[in-house]
Amino acid sequence: MNRRETMLALAALGALGPRLAAAQAPAKSIGVLSLSRNPNWSAWTQFLEKLGWAEGKGVRFELAIADGKADLLPELAAGLIRKNVDVIFADGPDAAVDAARATKTIPVVFFGAAYPVEQGIVESLARPGGNVTGVVFHSAYVKQLEFVRQVVPRAKRAAHFRMPTATRTVDGRAFAGLFPQIESTAKGMGLEMRSFRVTGQDDFEQAFKDIKAWQAQALVTYATPPTVLARQRIVDFANANRIASFSDWRGFTEAGGLFSYGPLVSELRAQATRQLDRVLRGARPADLPVELPARYEFVINRKTAATLGIKIPQELLLRADQVID
Repeated sequence: MNRRETMLALAALGALGPRLAAAQAPAKSIGVLSLSRNPNWSAWTQFLEKLGWAEGKGVRFELAIADGKADLLPELAAGLIRKNVDVIFADGPDAAVDAARATKTIPVVFFGAAYPVEQGIVESLARPGGNVTGVVFHSAYVKQLEFVRQVVPRAKRAAHFRMPTATRTVDGRAFAGLFPQIESTAKGMGLEMRSFRVTGQDDFEQAFKDIKAWQAQALVTYATPPTVLARQRIVDFANANRIASFSDWRGFTEAGGLFSYGPLVSELRAQATRQLDRVLRGARPADLPVELPARYEFVINRKTAATLGIKIPQELLLRADQVID
């Protein structure tokens, strides 16, 4: 090989250097901490792959799923720390609290916590201040209650589930979430709201009996891991007892609920995944502001309305992002 050929070969190797180094770099490890399994796991991992994190190539997953048992989350979080994962993706409010409790050094990105500041997960939305950032599931409860009033104007009593595990705080303080404000707002609209405590899947049957005994005319379900897991049971109970059911997540409406108004969850999860991508590429959570939902959606199930004998106002049908027939 002459001098010119040698120089060209060295130049080619130099250009390939960064690619070779990237190919030989160890895969990043993502610890996934969650109260229940993500039903859209495949779609989520495909989105990660589009961002450059393919399982078995650029990334590997360490799953820590509590199968609906919140008391298992602390040990599962500790297990991820023992495995020294590069980042923890805390899927849901319960997981966000236990991840923030478990480590002050490993980066954490959360999805779906409703009150991250009040729960002590971050210092503020604009300046998280530590090793945690993520995306808030912010339920627009005032607008939702306005819709309830329009859809069932004669309703006087509305039940809702109170999920204490979803509003736990990092330091163990008692925090009621926005339920006092929600109930006060409903009262101003002439609607009495009563909460029914549910901490796990076994509590729903008693809650159903109590809601029926109270003669609730409406049932508002806020999306938390336990209620999402029980969504079909909740909707079936409501429809069987001719109770108008509403939610802040379209999954309940798709299961047969009357309507939902809340964040577009697919976009919300995409926001959190982009946050995760930035952290995997070296960004510090403290420098990444906690994000709010970018878009809300209004979904009506007209088939359920017909079954319950409820006529949806035409103006609401026109406002809906989707009408399920």
